[in-house]
Amino acid sequence: TKWNDIVAVQALCGIMNTASHIRWKIGSAPDGSIVRSHLMYADEIRSILAKESCKQFFIYRDLRDVAVSHARWVVKEPEFFLHKIYAQMPSFNEQLMSSIQGVPMGTPFGSNVSQANIGQDFARWAGWIKDSNTLAIRFEDLVGERGGGDEGKRLYIISKILEHLNINIAPSEIKARFSSQAMNPDESHTFVKGGKGNIGGWKKFFNEKHTEAFKKVAGHHLIELGYESDLNW
Repeated sequence: TKWNDIVAVQALCGIMNTASHIRWKIGSAPDGSIVRSHLMYADEIRSILAKESCKQFFIYRDLRDVAVSHARWVVKEPEFFLHKIYAQMPSFNEQLMSSIQGVPMGTPFGSNVSQANIGQDFARWAGWIKDSNTLAIRFEDLVGERGGGDEGKRLYIISKILEHLNINIAPSEIKARFSSQAMNPDESHTFVKGGKGNIGGWKKFFNEKHTEAFKKVAGHHLIELGYESDLNW
């Protein structure tokens, strides 16, 4: 069952949702639903998911691509609390830098909203990668050849997903039903507004200043996640 809603710790307006709201939102989904979410790692959220007997997946991505996707999405999402701030910036270079370094409270003058830098923001979610009840998946392993990745690796990841769900499907059927060419990107919430699902798209947008700023706030995450071996990229 596809449940057409998203459960998040933060509303588009910037207000943080309560644990009771998240519990109600997840509980309102019909049994067997796929529930899309933006839920940081926290004991309260783990408890809610456990009580609902959820099968949990965490998809993570090269944070440089995340920064680009975030900047593009904010610009194209008028209801998001950072949209007006980004819209006032003279170019995408400045918008991307804000998605990397964050937006301090009071910037621009009088603003009452803020955004953590990308390293601090990712730290809220990283716990899912080692959570025993969660299958953590690299986005780059999932997109397949349609997004510039490896199709064989994609099909392997699909098999791990089905295994996590206790679903048995023959390998030949997995290939027929779940090849990247068979997926519909228009069904993705952020595919059009964000970075269009390609791997390594950040290279088209990062300049030297973006690179240096990123290394300072989140370079260690790239090493921990296996995207870089050191800070010489």
